[in-house]
Amino acid sequence: MPVQFSIESIEYLAEKFNNCGSLCDESLAYLTRQTSTLISDLLQDACKVLRKCHRKNLTAEDFAFALRLRQLEPMFGGYTISNDHRSSFHKVKKDNRNLYYIDDHIIPLNQITNSQLIIPLDISIRTHWLAVNGKQPTTNENPIFDIPIRSISKTKSNKTSHILSTEQQIYYKELTETCICFNELKRKQALTMLSSDNSLQPILSRLILFISEGVRVNLSPGTSFDRSILLSFLMQMSDALLQNEELSLEIYLHYLLPAILSCLLERRISRDHWSLRDLAGKCSGQIIRKYATAANRLQQRTIDIFYRILNSGKDEYTWPTHYGALVGLCEMSHKVIIQLVFPLVKRLGEQIRSISDIESSEKLTEVIVKFITMAYRSVQNENKSNEKRLYEEFGSHFAPLIQQQLILLL
Repeated sequence: MPVQFSIESIEYLAEKFNNCGSLCDESLAYLTRQTSTLISDLLQDACKVLRKCHRKNLTAEDFAFALRLRQLEPMFGGYTISNDHRSSFHKVKKDNRNLYYIDDHIIPLNQITNSQLIIPLDISIRTHWLAVNGKQPTTNENPIFDIPIRSISKTKSNKTSHILSTEQQIYYKELTETCICFNELKRKQALTMLSSDNSLQPILSRLILFISEGVRVNLSPGTSFDRSILLSFLMQMSDALLQNEELSLEIYLHYLLPAILSCLLERRISRDHWSLRDLAGKCSGQIIRKYATAANRLQQRTIDIFYRILNSGKDEYTWPTHYGALVGLCEMSHKVIIQLVFPLVKRLGEQIRSISDIESSEKLTEVIVKFITMAYRSVQNENKSNEKRLYEEFGSHFAPLIQQQLILLL
């Protein structure tokens, strides 16, 4: 569950700690979002440390280690071993013997007594809905999932239903083999079954694992044949499963989404990899639009991956990887294109002019013009495009191409 601070708390802390007076509402809202996001990320890192240590209870030491991972100052108040840098041992040699110790810093008492104490805000009580029309709303005050008493027996029975019957095993085997065969007619029939059959839930976990393992094997460096064909078949299976409204893929996203992003951002798959990246970008966009919530922060974490690639240096990632990151961002929504891709277009146009690979240059230009034109047209109030504004916003490389596409769409 994400951590959400109130604007009143951030306003109080800003006035007390920085003596900056009153801030505007936009600044307070920005500080509240940033603080809530940072604390949520720190708690996630602390939980990772907890799992690595095979413990069940989160301690202040785990949170202090998460602070150190992000190069932040240690906590004040709750003393932990991590605050004192347990790895910084000091060596003392005496009588041909080595002694190692940790330097224990002594804090003067007057430093604590003379420091200005900040009184926190008083406890406040807020009302919220426990249930609306018999369903619990997803809010910060409510738990993520509550199991009714009547459904306990059903959940226990579902835990043992992972054993497939003989008919289900045969169905799974025939379905997976048909989905990756080279018979176009049979493969289309199998994909239609994946996108419409409502009885796939018992074998859904095995289908997701089949896709994940298939992507892993075909992206391994030891394979010498053209991998894009089989990878395209696997992405078509992912697309078909995402189109099936009767299936719930949320609990399997930790297998499915990494496989899709691997096909989308792989450095070099084969000669014909552009269509594979387009299909993988479409699948990632469907997952974000369907399953991203404020609780799992799936959209923000995926955007961070794509945005880091697009803002990296020229030699850090290949241009096909940049292409995949662009497609992944643009497939999310027009809002993401307007807020994140629009500011990058002018700089990308200057970089694309210097690309020696003609195919990569043409593909990058094509995908940018395609998505930018659609997003620009969705927010444009006038019937004709403003040529001066296009050149100022998108640069001399993309402005004529976007203007030409806008004229064709009139």
